[in-house]
Amino acid sequence: MPSREIDEILEIIWMKKELGQTDLCAVENEIKNENLENLVGQAEKEGWINIQNGNVYFTATGEKAVKGLIRRHRLAERLLVDVFETQNDKVEEPACQFEHMVSEEVTDAICTILGHPKVCPHGLPIPEGKCCLSANKTIETLIVSLDKAEIGEWVTIAYVVSKKHERMHKLMSFGIAPGVKIKVHQKYPAFVVQVEEMQIAFEEDIVKEIFVRRK
Repeated sequence: MPSREIDEILEIIWMKKELGQTDLCAVENEIKNENLENLVGQAEKEGWINIQNGNVYFTATGEKAVKGLIRRHRLAERLLVDVFETQNDKVEEPACQFEHMVSEEVTDAICTILGHPKVCPHGLPIPEGKCCLSANKTIETLIVSLDKAEIGEWVTIAYVVSKKHERMHKLMSFGIAPGVKIKVHQKYPAFVVQVEEMQIAFEEDIVKEIFVRRK
């Protein structure tokens, strides 16, 4: 496994890659380390990355290693926010520690309990694990999509996953936001929830984008 200093570099490269950037200078500008040049050279020498014409790319080994780091880090953020109700701006440091401590088996168990979340609290994608691909449901999940909640059940909104900005704004205008408690009023012919004294009807595809924490 790479050292923690190299881990940090690999994670920055991954995040730049998510933005479609492979420029090594863009990566280096994000890292404050006096030994940066040597660390980048070491990462390449150890076979984690390749540098070509000023651009940096993962080797197969490097991509597999950093994918695990990113997955553990972002799942840790979800766990801290969704289960322990930690504020978003206070999860970075413990998540960094978590990513170096937890095995793949424990990571998959946490992912299953959380309902295989797609994104971290900051909206960044969580790489899938074996548990996501097999959709293992042997452990009861704490976080589920709203359509899985029962009629009459009170749940707390954990997060909303939607690529449609208009839909996100509309949901927020109805008070549908993380931390808000709602009650499932009915499921048919329309899915209706109660938010405080107001009842709101949702289309089926919207309900599947709202993830809630059960008691």
